[in-house]
Amino acid sequence: ALNYPKEEKLFKKFWPADINIEGKDQVRGWWNSQIILSEIRFAKKPFENILVHGMVLDLGKKKMSKSLGNIISPQELVKTYGRDLMRYYLSKTSKGEDFGFDESEIKDIEKIFMTLTNINQFIRQTESGKEKIKIEDKWIISRLNSSIKDITESYDKLKYYEAMQKIEDFLVKDFSKTYIKIIRDRAGETKEILQKTNESILKLLAPVVPFLTEKIWQELRKEKSVKEESIHLSDWPKVDMKKIDKKLETEFNVLSQIIESGLRERDMAKIGLKWPLASAKISCDEILSKDLIEIIKSQLNVKQIELKKNSEIKVELDTKMTPELEAEGYAREISRNIQAFRKKLGLQKKDVVETVIITDYELKNILAKEEKLIKERTNSKKLDIVTTGKERFKSIIEFKIKDKKGWIAIR
Repeated sequence: ALNYPKEEKLFKKFWPADINIEGKDQVRGWWNSQIILSEIRFAKKPFENILVHGMVLDLGKKKMSKSLGNIISPQELVKTYGRDLMRYYLSKTSKGEDFGFDESEIKDIEKIFMTLTNINQFIRQTESGKEKIKIEDKWIISRLNSSIKDITESYDKLKYYEAMQKIEDFLVKDFSKTYIKIIRDRAGETKEILQKTNESILKLLAPVVPFLTEKIWQELRKEKSVKEESIHLSDWPKVDMKKIDKKLETEFNVLSQIIESGLRERDMAKIGLKWPLASAKISCDEILSKDLIEIIKSQLNVKQIELKKNSEIKVELDTKMTPELEAEGYAREISRNIQAFRKKLGLQKKDVVETVIITDYELKNILAKEEKLIKERTNSKKLDIVTTGKERFKSIIEFKIKDKKGWIAIR
């Protein structure tokens, strides 16, 4: 392809190659030929690195071939899923060994891309507030720097599958499912951390997901969140070793396991997260700080935590529902309904409204006990809870919570 020796200048520009990528069937053929000829002619190796990929098989582990009728058209897959999804799938799946092509795994990657898109939408909709650093912020900064270090090392070793898994773990498990859930109610205080973390994730993904990351980058550029003309012209994320706290990362790993265990217990008891519980008994072998206990209480929506020393992580919930807990649960659920209605009306978080709840006497009396909570959660300067008059309102929506029904009006 370099047409040596006729185009020697072109040859010297691109030879020896930084990397040579081929299937394992070329080890004895193409690579051997290059090495032998290069040694004879130049007395040096023809490439710096070799990357071997396995053969793509069907799910029955048979080699794809036209005669067997089990081939899948790459063009059709790209047309269906796009180049980014295919690049990600092959980078994550190919480990130098033969592998069975599973289309369902590509659909799982779609969920990862959707997570990335949703995170960017969340950050763009978050208004900046006065920064206030808490323990969860120190943890995500530590995890970000640890991840940049580990992912960069995997890229440098040409272990793309390893890099993809590490990016996925950080993006989905640490950043989306843990950090953003913890800080959602104080997101404005963390806007700068959210932006920096998000930009680093985009840069780490860019070599394998060039099109989606560039699309998001240009959206950020329009909002002047980033300066570089293209993500592919930006600098690689730098590691700040001083901000890595392995002890804190270990503590949060335990915290995540406790929260996951507690949420499973809630699912088994069929009690939604909006409904507060009196207490939870937690068994683990770590000494949890006051800050971590407060996060657990918030994420599991329990009033008190009782700790027990045990090598196995276990969570026992007190599922007894008192009138006070039930009132707060109804208030949280009605607040969620009001927030959804606000969003449907195109209202922003900062927009102050007057809210009217029309329902029966029983629910009216229950909600009246939690009027302050509802007003704070829905940014309502005025809240009226009445039993009649729904026909007076244009902006109105029906709700149902357990066996209770009613309407919400916003003006």
